[in-house]
Amino acid sequence: MIPEVKALAGGRVIIFEGLDGAGKTTQLELVQKELEAAGWPVLALRNLGGTPIGEALREVIKSPLKRPPLTDFYVSLAIQEPLLDVIDRARKDGKIILMDRSPLSLAAYQIYGSGIDAELGWRHVRIGMERIKPEAILLYEITPEAALARKEEAAKQADYFESQPPEYFSKVAAGYKEAADRYDAATAVDGTASVAAIHDRTMDVIAGLLR
Repeated sequence: MIPEVKALAGGRVIIFEGLDGAGKTTQLELVQKELEAAGWPVLALRNLGGTPIGEALREVIKSPLKRPPLTDFYVSLAIQEPLLDVIDRARKDGKIILMDRSPLSLAAYQIYGSGIDAELGWRHVRIGMERIKPEAILLYEITPEAALARKEEAAKQADYFESQPPEYFSKVAAGYKEAADRYDAATAVDGTASVAAIHDRTMDVIAGLLR
């Protein structure tokens, strides 16, 4: 049976955040499958990426090319801008937008991890979040050590950011906590639990948005 297509006026934006290896992408994919099976119109996006120009710039920012931190910051903003337009259109269509990373990653990785000017960084984080206006922010919490161990188990080749030293990720984790504290829509989720348990917790949060 084909599920009845549902829609919500203004749509909903649900952000999935956390360190690489925290399981956010896995959870986003599980949520997408469950919501689509139930008849919800879903748009899954990733930041960095999400649009043709964004995916092209993603290749640049993930490359091992040496550059100053502000270069990454401005490339990230360039990737984000067309993505915001996509979100605006999807909201008008009543879609459930699942977003892998958000402007909060700018705070975690660029302000805390790379040490760019905090005033400059937070100003652009606020601008991005004010445009997105997420109904929920799911922050999957895991220690940097556990996140690095998971990536090693996956035998994944590290990109520019993933190849940073362990202390970098400790700073990023602290940045995520600070960013989440600034937004009432943020919910911390224990990323060390089983995939099924994390999914149950995730769907508990999302169910409240769909009533």
